[in-house]
Amino acid sequence: MSLRILHHLLLPLCALSALLSFGSQALTIGTGPLNGVYYPTGGAICRVLNAGHALHGDSCTVQSTRGSMANLKALDKGDVQLALVQSDVLHHALHGTGPFSGQGANNELRSLFRLYQESLTLLAAPNSGITTLADIEGKRVYPGNNGAGEQITSQALMAAMGWQPGQFAAYQLKSDSEPLEGLCDGSLDAAFVVAGHPSLAVGDLISRCKVRLIPIEGEQIDRLLKQHPYYQRSRIAANLYPGQTTAINNIGMSAELVALASLPDPIVRTVRDTLLARVKQFSRLHPALSKVTPEQLQAQTELPLHAGMSDQPPAPLPLTPGQLTAEQLTPEPLTPAPSASEAVPTTGPVSAANGTTAPIEAPATSSAAVATEATEVNPLPEEALEITPELTATPTTKGESVAPSAAASTVPSPSAAVSTQLPQGASAATAPQEQATQPASSAVTGETPPTDTLSSPATSAATQLQP
Repeated sequence: MSLRILHHLLLPLCALSALLSFGSQALTIGTGPLNGVYYPTGGAICRVLNAGHALHGDSCTVQSTRGSMANLKALDKGDVQLALVQSDVLHHALHGTGPFSGQGANNELRSLFRLYQESLTLLAAPNSGITTLADIEGKRVYPGNNGAGEQITSQALMAAMGWQPGQFAAYQLKSDSEPLEGLCDGSLDAAFVVAGHPSLAVGDLISRCKVRLIPIEGEQIDRLLKQHPYYQRSRIAANLYPGQTTAINNIGMSAELVALASLPDPIVRTVRDTLLARVKQFSRLHPALSKVTPEQLQAQTELPLHAGMSDQPPAPLPLTPGQLTAEQLTPEPLTPAPSASEAVPTTGPVSAANGTTAPIEAPATSSAAVATEATEVNPLPEEALEITPELTATPTTKGESVAPSAAASTVPSPSAAVSTQLPQGASAATAPQEQATQPASSAVTGETPPTDTLSSPATSAATQLQP
């Protein structure tokens, strides 16, 4: 038996062994606040993995956190294995700049997917008199959540505008746990928030307190975008919120799924292949993901790719005459068949030299499978896809996570696990794509998920994910 054939036979078993060695530890994703977009996005990833038992009985859970900065800390401590982080925060972590200047460069961060575009959004209280970005100078302005990446982005904006912290009025929040409520109770004039749009939290403030969206634009902003390529132009589409009849320009960055280099390659490969094989269903699990495509997911980012994302698939065996050489197609001379006593089984390696077919070379493209609806390989069973209620979550205490349902954690047979974990895929195209900010929750739009979507996020961080 040739080494190539042996490789084909052993690869699924090796991957399964690696997954089993991951043990009883669940794959946990660090996300964000319950009313943000990171939390349901992490839930969508887990639902795709859990619905098809891609982790072979182990579960994928989501951890509610304060955001990007908290997620990187949890990743370093081993509290989570995957994390959602905004691209400008990743830039500073990778180079040891900004808030990471005292820690040095983090060379262990690895990229899996670029998920969607989010934006730095400026909100103004209804009676603040703020109509432009320049109007916030001298006002009571909340720079964003310290545990998220909002402060990093808002501070970059203020530096581009030439503003110093002393140029803003002091404020006293009535609720430290709900700082954006200051726009409603009169303790704030303006606030910065990073979110995909429409956001459940932003929509609530606009509807309940008549908070207004303020454009982030001008010559200084243009200069900021040119100096820092991890920022892009972004726009909140018109009519996305009540009373918002025009598009709102702002600063955009990418929400990325990252891990440490130490995360086992088979785990990453399973996440990659499962999400790409079900990208259409994944894109319907949350409005912020509605324009996600395989090309966008695999668009180049500043972080190096995890090794499990960039490996080449095993070369397919030659099955047609077109794959054989002229020498191999030459008929062999007829010779009398040996007697039973003379027959000797072939034990040497199989190669073109001894008359067998030589395997073709592995394709140059990555094995990050891009499965289309027509050519999808090893799809999740359709019976695993159900319609469930919309995302509604209640606040949780620190450290709580969403557990999978019993159905999601049922251990399938080894053969089923192998076929689900390791789908063979077509080569992946990589093309950066600028994406308009997308809806943040089905609770905002009130739409019912299509019949072929996976189940929706759980009702709380302590509630099971229903597949």
